[in-house]
Amino acid sequence: MMQAPRIAINGRFLTQRASGVQRFAAEAIKAIDALLDAEYSAFKGRVEILGPHQSRDFPLRNIPIRRVGSSTGYFWEQIEYPLHARGSLLLNLCMLGPLISRRQIVVVHDATVLALPNNFSPRFRMAYKFLIPKLCARSDMVVTVSEFSRLEIGKLYGADVATMPVCFEGGDHIQAIEADTSVIQRLGLSGRKFFLGVGVDSANKNIKAVVGAFRKAELPDAMLVLTGGKDTRVFGDTDLAESDHVRLAGFISDGELRALYEHALALVFPSFYEGFGLPPLEAMTCGCPVVISEQPALLEVCGDAALHCHSADVDQIARYMRDLHSDAALRSRLSTAGRTRAQRFTWAATARALLGYCERVQNQAGAAR
Repeated sequence: MMQAPRIAINGRFLTQRASGVQRFAAEAIKAIDALLDAEYSAFKGRVEILGPHQSRDFPLRNIPIRRVGSSTGYFWEQIEYPLHARGSLLLNLCMLGPLISRRQIVVVHDATVLALPNNFSPRFRMAYKFLIPKLCARSDMVVTVSEFSRLEIGKLYGADVATMPVCFEGGDHIQAIEADTSVIQRLGLSGRKFFLGVGVDSANKNIKAVVGAFRKAELPDAMLVLTGGKDTRVFGDTDLAESDHVRLAGFISDGELRALYEHALALVFPSFYEGFGLPPLEAMTCGCPVVISEQPALLEVCGDAALHCHSADVDQIARYMRDLHSDAALRSRLSTAGRTRAQRFTWAATARALLGYCERVQNQAGAAR
């Protein structure tokens, strides 16, 4: 039997603000770490994280962090990381990896940069447009997180995706976090019905439609809570000022988010574009009913456990809000269906898939020798 490969995980994410792909990396690595004590014990002592010297701490039981190099950012990722990882299989979990390395796995989450270019800076767009097609062509394996993303990567980046595997994300991390119910009192939500919208700082989350639908629903005893930082470049002259019925929560902790999921009438998520759709999965895991747009990745994740609408159909979203506000049986049915659906998506399954891909790449390299 071939020995398990040595794996050097790209730790650049430990210098970045924790958002979608950084969340994926952190949760996948924690799940990999746990598997090294059990079914993947052959990998124990053969997996490490390589990060820049500025990397924040990330304590794990079995996987150490080795801080290397003298730089950060793209230069560290392209030059110093592969230099210090020589002899190992590189595992890149956050979209990018070094062009000089062929023996690597890269998780490309989506094609949002090309699908919604105005959401990103010119420098960011240029880097992704240059690097991702080359990484797709050069790397031993490229993985993505949904069937929709696989097709989009082929269409927009021109990659050969015929054999690209799909590795779903998990939502069970939210259960490991204690709910911080102080957010309910802080936002004035005690004893109040409220809907939840997440991602005020991201144009593709379509918060304008959430706000418009809430106003159209005319529910005088309900509130709308929006998380994330307001960006005037995204919303222009849209009035997102706080009122008796709208709360701008700003950036919140995971514990506060869990509490909001557990108390909300529903998460309203009519996104224009998603590579996977983690907030609806988190919400379903917590038993929160979900309204989603008919965006393919969201349908992959939520199936029939959520209410569907066109992202631009403010009238339909408003009708769903009224129904969820008044119909406790509907909320209960969606809560139960969502919890059941969410059980399909765990970080342990993600970790098993990633370690399996590492074994596959190792075996293919051995067969080629």
